[in-house]
Amino acid sequence: MKTERNLMNISSVMFALNFSILAFYSLICMTTTYRICESLGAHDFLNTVRQVPQYPWQMPVQSLSLYVLLCGVSFFKRFRPIEHFPFRVTIFAVEVALCAGIIASVNFYYNGVALLVLADLVHYIRSNKMRLCIIVILSLLFAFGRYDIVQQFTSGIPFGAYLDFYNPMTQSWFTGLESLMVCLNILLFVLYMILLFTSQKDENERIRKLNEQLNQANDQLRDYAINMERMTEMRERNRLAREIHDTLGHTLTGIIMGADAGLALFDVAPEESRKRIEIVAQSARDGLTDVRRSIKALRPDALERSSLPQALTELVENFRLTTAAQIAYFQETEELQLDQDEEDALYRVVQEGLTNAVRHGKSDRIEIRITRNEDVVAVFIRDNGTGCGELEEGFGLRHMRERLEMLGGTMSYGNLSRNAEDGYTGFFIVVRLPVRNRRED
Repeated sequence: MKTERNLMNISSVMFALNFSILAFYSLICMTTTYRICESLGAHDFLNTVRQVPQYPWQMPVQSLSLYVLLCGVSFFKRFRPIEHFPFRVTIFAVEVALCAGIIASVNFYYNGVALLVLADLVHYIRSNKMRLCIIVILSLLFAFGRYDIVQQFTSGIPFGAYLDFYNPMTQSWFTGLESLMVCLNILLFVLYMILLFTSQKDENERIRKLNEQLNQANDQLRDYAINMERMTEMRERNRLAREIHDTLGHTLTGIIMGADAGLALFDVAPEESRKRIEIVAQSARDGLTDVRRSIKALRPDALERSSLPQALTELVENFRLTTAAQIAYFQETEELQLDQDEEDALYRVVQEGLTNAVRHGKSDRIEIRITRNEDVVAVFIRDNGTGCGELEEGFGLRHMRERLEMLGGTMSYGNLSRNAEDGYTGFFIVVRLPVRNRRED
């Protein structure tokens, strides 16, 4: 903030100084012209310069009016940041045009206003290409916008001709004041640019350090998330293992003891043996119910709350919203009421297919199509991503295939044709799952 305030102060001094310099040239030319006319020396002056001067009031009115307009544009840009790129380029072009007009309006006696505009634009331009373009244009304007250069191409009266009207002492004062103001403008410009680039270098260094800290924090957060995920998985596995172990241990112990007792009584007391076997069967059914209850905790929450069609629709919509990917989802079957393990498998297939398409394929268009032919449900997934250079089966695909094979299903995948007309040129997955008639638990 301190550096920015110093830059603004230097800029304000430069604006005031350039106004003074333009007023200096304009007023001397105007005043001298009137004094020449009053002293009846116009004939000698015209014989010397061999050029009819413009109306005395034109130079101060034109130059100072254009300069005030330039100040207005600059301060508008400073206090009303412009985000729209074409409008911003237009504002910059207007400033350069006003700068050229000001230099021409004072008959090319003074070109230091180009340094003022250069400092002002470089401050507010962040694009390196645009900066370079502005620097080249204004540097050329500063280098060639001088009277001793342009007099070869345009007619005009040299500033020295007006100073010749005065005595040597007055000429020395005017020349010294002119040199002082011009040198001071150049000095302020150099100071401004040094301070600007130094502050930007410091800002870039500060941003670089902040990025390093942010990357370190992200790495730590990623490691923490991975560790937390592992710990959560471990705790959940231990919990499920303990629960299943306790349930199966208790149930199997009862079954073994009951079966042994039933066998021992089978010959001597058949009725008692039958009762024992019935108790064992009931214990086995109760144990199976407990195991199913534990395994059920592994189901996706969406399938616990709703049916498979609703869960898939919700999955696709949520994924579309979170990734901004265009997802075409077609469920071309009315009957999609399956057993829990089949529903779990199909849900995980669609979930993994969406994730792989965006994460690995970098795709933004995905098509999912679910069909059913009698007792076979098919899932087709394709995208417009980068595909896969080497078709190596990772953990996700291997897990999907193993899950499907346990249910008698199949899965195929690969890269799509790069010449497809519909835009899907990335990766595809085809799953076929033979399903049972749904049973009620």
